[in-house]
Amino acid sequence: MGEPNVMLTAVVLFLLAASSGNQDDKAADEAVDAFKTAIKSTSEADRVSAVNDLAKVHHLKTLARLAAMLSTDGPTVRIAAAKGISGFVELKKQAVTALAGAMSANSKETTVHSALYEALGKLEEPASLPTLHRGFEEKETVVAKAAIQATGAVGNAASIEPLIAYLTKQEKIQKSPAGSVDFTAPTPGGGGNVTVRSGDENPGKRAAELIPAINKALNEITRESNGSAETWGAWWAKNKATFKTIK
Repeated sequence: MGEPNVMLTAVVLFLLAASSGNQDDKAADEAVDAFKTAIKSTSEADRVSAVNDLAKVHHLKTLARLAAMLSTDGPTVRIAAAKGISGFVELKKQAVTALAGAMSANSKETTVHSALYEALGKLEEPASLPTLHRGFEEKETVVAKAAIQATGAVGNAASIEPLIAYLTKQEKIQKSPAGSVDFTAPTPGGGGNVTVRSGDENPGKRAAELIPAINKALNEITRESNGSAETWGAWWAKNKATFKTIK
């Protein structure tokens, strides 16, 4: 069994162990029993429906089942599980634990990886911030962008400095010669062009896509509009001591 699955299994076991009799155990048990049958369908659409139905009942037992689905079945089913978990607002910290625990298992599944970050953003739980801030450096631009957007959705002041720091980095990349290079170059000796790739994007193109997302995230958190890392930094230096999280 791979390390990512070991991690996710530990998360599932933690959630099951934390189940409390103060919640509606009967409804949860019924939902889980129905899910066990429905998830056996050979139709992917039916399995997505099974996940969606299970997510309607908010309980640690159903959350544990959804967490397990984050590393099994196809991307569509995993995405449905992530979206379902994003609705567990009564169990935000446990939901964050489940989503964050599935990141490694889905590192090569771009659409699922992005959906996990999106789900964390919808929970608006500050406990997700360490995971979201690390997500800025995700290799694939679309995934890094999802982490940045989710950070804006959480809307916590603790994200302002990391976002400004990352904006500074991306602006430097965009302005540097390496950042603006065209990665499609003639093949030595002739014979057409060859595309040379660094990660999944030209660094300059990546910066151009991420900079607006970073600015938007900062705007969501602060309700302020600044156009560059320099102006954001000046604003933050002036307001850091008195700024309060708006959400």
